[in-house]
Amino acid sequence: MDRLAAEISALSNEKRLWILQWLKDPKTGFDRGEATSRQGICGQSIADRLGVTPATASVHLKILTQAGLIRAVRVGKFTYFERDDAALAALAEKIAQL
Repeated sequence: MDRLAAEISALSNEKRLWILQWLKDPKTGFDRGEATSRQGICGQSIADRLGVTPATASVHLKILTQAGLIRAVRVGKFTYFERDDAALAALAEKIAQL
């Protein structure tokens, strides 16, 4: 139940919901140059799109990553993020069973 609570808590913020929505289809959520990485979208691009500092975006991204709803891949000095659609589907199933 603790895991489910963490996953649901991660969804309790509008900015985090926007991040998940944008990562669903990065090519429409971000400029073409930002969406070209196979690893996902750079954290700086997410911060820019949210209109927040990189530190604030990092907090939101960390919460989503720790909940297992997105994956982070470090490439050089940049971290790229992508949705974990299987984890989101599993969460939807858990909620449906409540």
